[in-house]
Amino acid sequence: MTDVSRRTFIGGSVGALTLAGAPAALAAAQCVTGPLPGFLPSRLTVDCASQRNFQVFRKNDAYLGLAGAVSKTFVRSKVGSYQAGNLFLFPWLKKKGAALGAGKTWDAVVPTGPFAYKASAPVPAGSIPADEYFCSVLLQAPTSMFIGFAADVPFSALEARLGLFTNVDQLADGKAMGIDWASSNLNNAWFGGSRSIPDGDTCNGAAWRRLIVDGLNQASMATC
Repeated sequence: MTDVSRRTFIGGSVGALTLAGAPAALAAAQCVTGPLPGFLPSRLTVDCASQRNFQVFRKNDAYLGLAGAVSKTFVRSKVGSYQAGNLFLFPWLKKKGAALGAGKTWDAVVPTGPFAYKASAPVPAGSIPADEYFCSVLLQAPTSMFIGFAADVPFSALEARLGLFTNVDQLADGKAMGIDWASSNLNNAWFGGSRSIPDGDTCNGAAWRRLIVDGLNQASMATC
């Protein structure tokens, strides 16, 4: 697997790591559904900044990956406010991207509202996990309000068979995408202790996966 499982997971992370192997019955008992019982949006909202960041990734996928997060509740951060069910996408530097040096401009942006954003550098290599860095450092919001994943170029056939990754053959822009459903610290509180968004009925995991794929599809065809 390249680029350290497409994201850098190091011991200095903001939250503690949680094992993914919780029994199904225990996981179901520990599911957290958000501000209202059974919270599950019919579709994710994709903000303008995430649409722009998706295009930045597509143009530079040898150098950048995408950190992904979804707000599970209304979020009021130090830089903006976001509704529940908002999809966030933000680039992180792969080794080849970091090798280009600090002078490279990538045109990444951080959302300050649905249609507003500000310029920002990608998540640096060697930082805390990219989804966590985006939420806690760039959005300046509690990571407990989000679930996380990563998007990148497709994974190998062997990696895809492990069940933690999904390759989408074609999004609306005509290109394939790989999705890593694991997050070091964002998912375990919402999915019964699992670091990965489950592929099944447990905690509505499969439904969340479908919503995220649809959100990526929206991001791939939208511009603002």
